[in-house]
Amino acid sequence: MDLFSNFKLAVAPDFPSEADNITKLYDSEPYTAFSEDLEFMWRWTIYRDQKLVQEGCSLTLVASRRAVDHVLFFFSASNRSQARGE
Repeated sequence: MDLFSNFKLAVAPDFPSEADNITKLYDSEPYTAFSEDLEFMWRWTIYRDQKLVQEGCSLTLVASRRAVDHVLFFFSASNRSQARGE
């Protein structure tokens, strides 16, 4: 029996619509970030050009904002390095 046979393929969540009950944390081209209250944690997602690039969870909305800020700072630094050819 294959060790990984019980794992299901993860399906990336679709880009949220206006009808979804979620909090927008960030919206500046090309990135948009959202957080959703799941009652026991906050699930946050970051999209680039409406495609999921990162997701995670935090215990509070404030912690979600902080986590998203850290990830977006990393993406920004990485993009600057690529632009310089490093």
